[in-house]
Amino acid sequence: MASLVALGGFTALFGAMVMLTQPAVKTSLAWSTVGQMGFMVMQCGLGLFPLALLHLIAHSLYKAHAFLASGSGVEQVTAARRPGPVAVPGPSAVGGAFATALATYIVVGLLFGLESKPPQVIALGLILILGVAYLLAQGFADHAPRALTRRTSIYALATTLGYFALHALTTAATGATLPPPPAPGPLAWALMALALMSFAAVAVAQTLFSLWACHPAAAGLRVHLANGLYANALLDRLLGAWRVNDDIHAHRRTTS
Repeated sequence: MASLVALGGFTALFGAMVMLTQPAVKTSLAWSTVGQMGFMVMQCGLGLFPLALLHLIAHSLYKAHAFLASGSGVEQVTAARRPGPVAVPGPSAVGGAFATALATYIVVGLLFGLESKPPQVIALGLILILGVAYLLAQGFADHAPRALTRRTSIYALATTLGYFALHALTTAATGATLPPPPAPGPLAWALMALALMSFAAVAVAQTLFSLWACHPAAAGLRVHLANGLYANALLDRLLGAWRVNDDIHAHRRTTS
């Protein structure tokens, strides 16, 4: 189970970061699927099988719609009414967004019995809140219009409510079929802490990206991530070497 958490968490971060650098919509969606599948594997490693099942169903519905609607994406974005110019959040706005997201998570979670939830559920919810904080940061920026602040706040609250409500419904529906998460041991605690710190670092870096996007290191990192850190090339080379070796062995067997 621990290996699933480590492998799934790495794949989730890897797929998400590569996805953000892709210029083509369908390529971005494909890398998004890599990240989402990794996150589901991590959920299974944590013993959160109801959440993994919910994630699988929700992701399937979303991704089917996203692929089918990708052809009209440009027209939809162009025609969308924006509440104002893009606001760049500063460090104070980012800090306020993360604090507000955490407070929202605690208040809403207590309404759903957060104090009695397994540690794995709480940790996964905290990872979700990192995404909510990124959303809030756009509305908390100094020059953000009120309409944007109001909209992001509503979305953040709805996302938090949806997480706990859907988790409760899925657990109730599958409680007699799927086992509850086991009590975490020292390794599980360490992996959950590592996952939280890793996702938090990526969330903060993404939220503050506009402040360091002009740094030469950012341009180089974007190039490497856009190429998937060359994982496809390395795997193709590895598989090609295996194929060549298999052909050599087959040729030797036929000539001997």
